[in-house]
Amino acid sequence: MKKNRITQDNKGEDICRRCSVPVSYSERFDACYCEGCNIWLEEKCVDPLCDCCEARPIRPIKKGRPKPKKKDKPKPIEWDTKK
Repeated sequence: MKKNRITQDNKGEDICRRCSVPVSYSERFDACYCEGCNIWLEEKCVDPLCDCCEARPIRPIKKGRPKPKKKDKPKPIEWDTKK
């Protein structure tokens, strides 16, 4: 994986270091990527015959698709005191 592009949140899930969006995985291209930044988080392999890396586009998501939001922080509980 590219250096320093992935970190972990407090639940131990892999997230993007730049935008805090959970890391996604492409089965087709056998690589992790960030939907928020629209970047691959892994380099292509050095095998010239690798079908996954050979066909991998520059960006993992085609333009025009909305970016995911950062993880929503839990909202504080609002107690109904009027009764």
